[in-house]
Amino acid sequence: MKRIFTLLFILIFAITANAQFYLYDFEDGVDTTVWVPFANGKTGTNKDISVVLNPKMDTINSTDSVMMFVVHDDSDPWVGMFADAATVTISEESHILNMMVYKTKISPVGLKLELSLNSGATTSLYKDNTVVEGWQILSFDFAALKGKSYARLTVFPDFPAKRDSGTVAYIDNIGFQDESNTAIKEFEGTEMKIYPNPADHRVAVLYPEIRGVRISNIQGQEIKLLRFDPTNSQVVEIGELKPGMYFMTALTAKGDFTMQFMKK
Repeated sequence: MKRIFTLLFILIFAITANAQFYLYDFEDGVDTTVWVPFANGKTGTNKDISVVLNPKMDTINSTDSVMMFVVHDDSDPWVGMFADAATVTISEESHILNMMVYKTKISPVGLKLELSLNSGATTSLYKDNTVVEGWQILSFDFAALKGKSYARLTVFPDFPAKRDSGTVAYIDNIGFQDESNTAIKEFEGTEMKIYPNPADHRVAVLYPEIRGVRISNIQGQEIKLLRFDPTNSQVVEIGELKPGMYFMTALTAKGDFTMQFMKK
């Protein structure tokens, strides 16, 4: 069973305004049955997707089970998988769909919303992964579709302009980033995010090229200091902190940026 404390535990996913949970976290392999692969070459079958053990547990994704997609050499560039199991509703609060990816190559990754229940436009968004052989959170902003609901979610794990090789892609924890429990502040045109806020055991800090984080109490006294290789997101353990208000400082080459967060 998946470990409870994982980065995506702190991403609250929404399908409706009154019910918030992960859309797909591939817990215990259950989600495999709702996904259908397509365009994966002459020998492609449903067995090309399967829930497997996490190939590399790291600070971004320490869960046990993830979805593996084997992309064949002769697949179409738009090879992918779709699911009709959950209605996806885009709202003011929940319009950014996050997805964790682990790939051995850099190429576009896509999410597509289709089969609208209320005349929403079929829409595809793409992002290149920038990390190789490591987990990365990719965010897809569907704000243009606010108020629209969709019956189908499609994932394109590897969408090059032209197919020249196969690959293996791992997908995990697809769902909405809910602004109701995420602290957001803009620095020099770039948003810094801390979530969840308030938090119990772990908190995630997102900002480009973070080299370290510092936690201070409300008196300005340093409580914790972590340094690491540059990354765009970092999970920080805070279980040992006493309940109360603290300051989280992201250390970057451009300067240090500080935000408040609360420990439950």
